[in-house]
Amino acid sequence: MILAFLLNDNIGRGLLVTSALALLWLMVTSFLALLPNGAGAAIWYTLLVGALGAVFGFYGLLRSFGRVRVYIGTGPDLRRVFDRMPTAHRAPHPPIWAYGSHLQFFPWIIYNILSTVLAPLRFEKQTLRVFGLVDKTKPESKTNTRSMDEDVVINYFPPVDKAEEGTQGDQLLPLDAPTIFIDGGLTCTSEDIPGSSFPRLAVCQGFRVVVLERRGHALPLTKPRWNLFGDSDDFEQIFKAVRKNIPSAPFFWLGISSGSKLPMEAMAKFDERRRNGDTSAPDFVAMACLCPGYNLETCVKGFGFPYKQLCLSSVRSKFLLQNETVLRSHNPEAYEKAVAAKDLQTLVSHVAPFAGYPTAKEYFAAENPVLFAPKITTPTLIINSMDDPCTVVSNCYGTMPGRDDGLTFVDMVEKSPCAMLLISPSGSHCPFLDGTFWPFVRVPWSLGGITCASWADSCILEFFKGYLMEHQN
Repeated sequence: MILAFLLNDNIGRGLLVTSALALLWLMVTSFLALLPNGAGAAIWYTLLVGALGAVFGFYGLLRSFGRVRVYIGTGPDLRRVFDRMPTAHRAPHPPIWAYGSHLQFFPWIIYNILSTVLAPLRFEKQTLRVFGLVDKTKPESKTNTRSMDEDVVINYFPPVDKAEEGTQGDQLLPLDAPTIFIDGGLTCTSEDIPGSSFPRLAVCQGFRVVVLERRGHALPLTKPRWNLFGDSDDFEQIFKAVRKNIPSAPFFWLGISSGSKLPMEAMAKFDERRRNGDTSAPDFVAMACLCPGYNLETCVKGFGFPYKQLCLSSVRSKFLLQNETVLRSHNPEAYEKAVAAKDLQTLVSHVAPFAGYPTAKEYFAAENPVLFAPKITTPTLIINSMDDPCTVVSNCYGTMPGRDDGLTFVDMVEKSPCAMLLISPSGSHCPFLDGTFWPFVRVPWSLGGITCASWADSCILEFFKGYLMEHQN
């Protein structure tokens, strides 16, 4: 329970980081205290001058030579929308005091902890029962029923039940306001998707957000069905429930970090169904993926220290240990292997039976997003950072599985009629802080008064507004 608190709760994460920094400070001061008189002060002075010189020097190089790599597909609408995205035409301006890939996490995490406690978003929550096939490799039948049912949580902000009313200071939008579905990260919830700046900024610009909490994220599992990256069948049922509540709003979809897998995989399948005449398939105006891992078979292999260990412990604690009775009783062998996994990529392979597939090979063949990405026709924006310590940028330059022509994901984007890829020189994994001295912006008091200024958030909202204009025209 203590480990779960430290890894999955915002306050717990804050205590963990603070404790690590305090321990480091204690070790350094204790070492310097052992040195002869005056030597410690000289070392402190040398370290300070050297550190400041390195900080300013590297920051100057980043600002002078850092450029956004832009890859745009063949569709003429992509160029029109890109021309209306001023933020995408420049690189992020990270704060000089926190511009490194690791340092960007500190102000970002601290803000999220404070905003969660002091200014939480007042979501309207809807619990929905979704139903899944026992074996996803076989069609529905009397022996393969949709008995893998579970509750998921749909979070609306602003609330839809108060769209036409409200008190002074409420952040209200009409029912037909453009709406963004958000699929969050590995163990994230509606208050940390990760971070909370995007929902606040989106609402400021007239978008409603619908944050999805997949199986096991908000509620404990009652059935042995769990897909770490999300299930497209579950999502289609969620889509229909939201469409019933918001019948005429234009829909957009954003996947963040590991939450990017589901939009990319599912959108390809939905688009193909509509091309084949299935009008019941979910449809969207546009989609965006922030810090995706691309190839599901290798996406988390690049996680560096300490993120590899932290993410593995977090997933193991939140999903496996907290749902041990349900999962172990269904498949003891898969559960034991997953709990004993030494890295997250190995764990992903071992938990395939809980996602509805007998083997990892069948799981990857059915759900690896890069296998389906060429079938996407919905306008798609993808954003990565060159200094991402988790979903490393080399992933997008890797060859796509199942092909013999050596095509990379970047090549596929440039051949696509609907895709745009932006790779920034800084941004880390998700923060993309933007502001030389003060990476924050004002928002209405009903949204907390202040939020993180994110280059990626701005690009995504400009992309969505561009395609909203295209859609309305």
